[in-house]
Amino acid sequence: MIPHMNASSVLPPYVGPEPGAKADMSPYVVSMSDVVARFATSLERVAILRGLLSYRDAVRALGFTEGHQWLDGSFVEDVESVRKRPPQDIDIVTFTSIPGTVPEKRALVQANLAIFDSRIARKTYHCDAFFVDLSIKPLLVVDWTRYWFGLFSHQRVTNLWKGMLQVPLLSDDVAAGDLLSMLEQGLGGGQNAQET
Repeated sequence: MIPHMNASSVLPPYVGPEPGAKADMSPYVVSMSDVVARFATSLERVAILRGLLSYRDAVRALGFTEGHQWLDGSFVEDVESVRKRPPQDIDIVTFTSIPGTVPEKRALVQANLAIFDSRIARKTYHCDAFFVDLSIKPLLVVDWTRYWFGLFSHQRVTNLWKGMLQVPLLSDDVAAGDLLSMLEQGLGGGQNAQET
């Protein structure tokens, strides 16, 4: 379950009276349907969610089905109230094992820049996307995880401590896409908007 925004209009870094219980700490494990149900509140957000679902499809099409993604950025904040603008993208870190030798991994990345290059992913999918390869040395995995957690668990400008979401690579994306289409029509977008 996605917790309610706190008084600072961000996801809380933990739920309950104090941090301590692992299950009560960010990142919160949720489904894609949870993400869609909570954040498909405007046509701008719907477009970003469509991009996210497409990005996730593309990641899985490369064979990455074990692992999860951290979702963060202004997309999971109440940026409309605080900054008076919609979010422009969603920040993602994908944690999965990339098989092969170093040259094979480089070739995979070069052949799929829309997935692995954050600038291209942002233009293609509205996703500021990054990867942590879980098949590298454990100390490097810890170091990269520390880096991304430190970066994503605080607002860039204010340094405010905040929460984030974690979605398994294998989630309920088809149901989430159906829900997104229904919510989009309710917002005046989608097929109904084109017919009028």
